[in-house]
Amino acid sequence: MLWQPDDIIFTPGSVYSEVGALPEWAGLRAVQEGRFYEIPLGPYNWMGRPPSVNRLLGIRWMANLLYPDIFLFDMAQETRDFYRLFYHHNVTDEQIQELLARSTFK
Repeated sequence: MLWQPDDIIFTPGSVYSEVGALPEWAGLRAVQEGRFYEIPLGPYNWMGRPPSVNRLLGIRWMANLLYPDIFLFDMAQETRDFYRLFYHHNVTDEQIQELLARSTFK
């Protein structure tokens, strides 16, 4: 907490949903500015366990999230292309919105 991170990334199922209301987090600039996110999940965590191809999409997601001026990805399209290529599934706009709802700028 002393580091005052610019951004905070939470794993799915963590305190993400409560962090904005928890007094112990209130002093963090990232929380005050709404710069806290939850790693997308579906069908697996995009950055964690179990190790899967989702990490490939997770790397693109994180690069776009933290450095949007450099990594100019349209994450909805990236997600659509990724799921079609690796899971042979055409995700709907609603599914993409659900996947990215907690993991993009507020």
